[in-house]
Amino acid sequence: MRDRTVLKYYVFEATRNAHFSGPIRVLFLLSRDISYSGIGLLDAVFSLTVLVAETPTGYVGDRIGRRRALVIGTLGGSLGSLAFAFAGSLSGFLFAYVTLAIARTFTSGSDSAWLYDTLRARTDESRFADIRGRGKSLGLVVSAVAAVAGGLLGSVNLAWPWVVSGVLTAAGVPVVLSFPTPDEAADGAEVEEAHPDPGPLDALRAVRDRLLGPHLRWFVVYTGVFAAVMGVVNFFIQPVTVDAVPELPPVFDVQLDGVVVVGLVFAAFRLVAAVVTARAGWIRERVGIESWFRGVPVALGGLFAGVALLPVAAIPMFFVLRAVRSVTEPLQGQYLNDHINSVGRATTLSAVAMLHSLLVAPFELAGGALADAVGEIPAISLLGGFLVVAAVGIQLVGVFERQESERPTATE
Repeated sequence: MRDRTVLKYYVFEATRNAHFSGPIRVLFLLSRDISYSGIGLLDAVFSLTVLVAETPTGYVGDRIGRRRALVIGTLGGSLGSLAFAFAGSLSGFLFAYVTLAIARTFTSGSDSAWLYDTLRARTDESRFADIRGRGKSLGLVVSAVAAVAGGLLGSVNLAWPWVVSGVLTAAGVPVVLSFPTPDEAADGAEVEEAHPDPGPLDALRAVRDRLLGPHLRWFVVYTGVFAAVMGVVNFFIQPVTVDAVPELPPVFDVQLDGVVVVGLVFAAFRLVAAVVTARAGWIRERVGIESWFRGVPVALGGLFAGVALLPVAAIPMFFVLRAVRSVTEPLQGQYLNDHINSVGRATTLSAVAMLHSLLVAPFELAGGALADAVGEIPAISLLGGFLVVAAVGIQLVGVFERQESERPTATE
């Protein structure tokens, strides 16, 4: 792969991760009189929208071309952020969440499929985890800077970070339009990247057969439960951090209130995660994807559970959570792409995301209600205990039992 193509991919990761709104999402919702149960409902609606839209939009991505799908998703992300900024009721936030969810489904399978197929066509698809990890690392560094700025903007008006995020997200459109296709000829002439065949029913049957095969069947369930628990714990970060921050004196005439400090903490989260994610390729080679998924969910669940005994450990634990969550994505993507055929790749990846959303939605509803009932720290602890039990149980079923002879080849 040409260095210029890799650079374009990195620029795209930077633009789509310039989320000034990240540190203040939950605080913004709480400021609009949305309860934790309401936040859980919104997150569940997001997940269910992803559930409904993932496979159709993944199929559309395979049909119209991955770049076009990425453009649609990028524009939708911009619109959703702006809608979020001006929402003032649960119905307004529902519209914003649905828009953001549909936008995500257009990018969730297409970005990974485009990168993997481009690597396979030009160099070596085994570099996927390394390049994907470095791209995410760059995105995390950008989001760290955006988190600090978002905290400062949010301390003035909690809507401003959403407006800025919407504008910057749209800047990714011309970058995506400049992406080459995996099938681009050596002389620079471009052939059509869309895949007109198979038809919808054939595509669904192929996805079903692949997901029910020994490579992916339990892996998808296992990683879905892992992602669901991490996602629910993640939305407790902002209120727990604000509650832990004492009143601080002004610095350079800027009052370091809870919102500003949350921005600084989120920046630190992302910088730590960036360092770890940049080493995703190294982790794949030295630790191994299977070893990572066997050990890390159990260990992280234990950390969550232990917070009930030592609540002050919540903030350090959040650092571990963000690092683990960030590096897990490229490792999971490498494993999935290694076991998926090229034709229909975006459809299959979108189907995986759809199944994950099916698992995530009930966790979000239960997590919000649990936090309203017992508080954030006890809820985190209970979720951690569940993760330990679920991870061990699914591993006993044989999550990594598979036959290497069934691994798809480049020509399949």
